[in-house]
Amino acid sequence: MKQATLAKIILTAAIIVGGAGFFFYSSRGHTSYYKMVDEVAAAPDIWDGKILKVHGWVEAGSIHEAVQDQEMHRSFVLEHKGRRILVKNTGPKPDTFRDKAEVVAEGKIVLENGEPVLIATNLMAKCPSKYEGANREKLFK
Repeated sequence: MKQATLAKIILTAAIIVGGAGFFFYSSRGHTSYYKMVDEVAAAPDIWDGKILKVHGWVEAGSIHEAVQDQEMHRSFVLEHKGRRILVKNTGPKPDTFRDKAEVVAEGKIVLENGEPVLIATNLMAKCPSKYEGANREKLFK
């Protein structure tokens, strides 16, 4: 009876350690970093090939959109503190995406001619602050 109990304890411990190891190993490759545009532009070699969430503002006049193979392709420039990064994205865009919008773009950094380019798989445009002010005024009236 003691041997059977010991075997069950060892098997349970092995399953727990194996499961924890699997989750740790599988999550390592999916780590993404949250960075401002100026941080990425200052040291592009560090971020080459990495998955990032890059936060900045859409430079006015930089949005270019075209339909290719029945998909919307767009490129635009994100800016912060005088630094810029080109973003390329395919698919739908947020309703509030426009010139000077605050955007967090998620994707992979690649270097093109030594410059960082974010190949974005997801765009998140923050709501303009003018709406926040309007809602705040309504709440306090």
